[in-house]
Amino acid sequence: MGAKQVTRKIVAIQSLIALLTAIAALALGDAQAFYSALVGGGISLLVTAYFASKVFSVRIGSPAAKIARAFYVGEVVKLLLTVVLLSVALLWLPVSPLPLLLAYMATLMAYWLALPFTFDASVRTL
Repeated sequence: MGAKQVTRKIVAIQSLIALLTAIAALALGDAQAFYSALVGGGISLLVTAYFASKVFSVRIGSPAAKIARAFYVGEVVKLLLTVVLLSVALLWLPVSPLPLLLAYMATLMAYWLALPFTFDASVRTL
């Protein structure tokens, strides 16, 4: 399975986890918990999509230094974007912190959950 297919699976699993977490928050809480969980899951999806777009913007056959730079820049911006988006959500949106953060953390687990479905001993680059 190529890297782009793995990325698509991770984003799909993150979307599913975000929705399931929001539904669980609605069942256990109220509409604000549902909204908060959707925001938390959405933040995780957004930063994952940014990172993937940054990494895959490098053309195949580019020098290793250029590929590494794309990874490093993508990761730094992803972390900064995460801090900014979580701060904005917690400070200015009418959200409950616990459902938001739990949904955010749950969607991050998609990387672990995707591993058994995407691991192949003969992984191709693209």
